[in-house]
Amino acid sequence: MKKAKRKDEFWLVLGTLNVLAMVYPASAYLRADSIDDQIVAVAILFGLGLLLAIVDTVSIVVAHSQ
Repeated sequence: MKKAKRKDEFWLVLGTLNVLAMVYPASAYLRADSIDDQIVAVAILFGLGLLLAIVDTVSIVVAHSQ
């Protein structure tokens, strides 16, 4: 029972961190005044998405290997 609660907490924390990490680049894109600012915001959003995918994969593998 305790192990299931830890996994639920893991998914909750992982999802919350992902959403919080994507809020700034998304808001930067929405606040962009010029095309150049939008391109930079999209590049940051894309790069952060790739970084989160890698970090999430590693954390899932580590969490489920225990």
